[in-house]
Amino acid sequence: MVNPLPKPLTPEEYLELERHSPVKHELVGGVMYATAGASRRHNRIVVNVLRLLADLADGKGCRVFASDMKLRLEDAFYYPDVMAVCAPEPADEYYETDPCVLVEVVSESTKTIDLREKLWAYRSLSSLQTYLVVDTGAMTIRHFFRDPTGRWQQEDVVGSGEIPLPCLGGSIELLDVYRNIFR
Repeated sequence: MVNPLPKPLTPEEYLELERHSPVKHELVGGVMYATAGASRRHNRIVVNVLRLLADLADGKGCRVFASDMKLRLEDAFYYPDVMAVCAPEPADEYYETDPCVLVEVVSESTKTIDLREKLWAYRSLSSLQTYLVVDTGAMTIRHFFRDPTGRWQQEDVVGSGEIPLPCLGGSIELLDVYRNIFR
C-alpha cells in the first residue's frame, strides 16, 4: 500500500500548531522538526552570550532573546540560541523577522545544520550583520559577518580575541563567552 506524503504546512498552520505544542519545533520546507534539549555546557554558554549581548543592547532600543523566541524567514521558522534585534517589532508577538545578530551554540549533532542549512538561510536576511557559531567542545567561534561592501566574510576566533557587533555598538571577548566553562 502506498501512503501519500503529508501536505507541507503553511506558516499560519505551523504557528497555530506551535502555540499549543508542549515541544518546540522548527519549520523548514513545510515540515516541522522537533528541537532537542541541550547540555549544561550549551546552556551556560547561551547564558554568557545572552548577558554580553543584553549589556551591549541596553539603552540602544534593541532587543535580545534566548532560544524561546522564533525567527521567521519567509516560510521557515527557527529558534536561534541567541538573537539581537534593533528593528521595529513585527505585528506578531511570537516571532522576530529582522535580527542583526544570530548565535547558535553547536554540538556534534547540530554542527552540520548550523553551518550549512542555517548559515544559508540566515545569510538571506538583509538585516543580519553577524552570525556566530559557538563551539561547546573548544574555545572556538566561527564568526560570519558582512563587510562594508555587504559581502559575507568568515573568520575563526580561537583561544582569545574580540568579535565586533556593529549593530550593538560594541564587541564581545571570546574569553567572556567561555567564562567559567572550561575550568
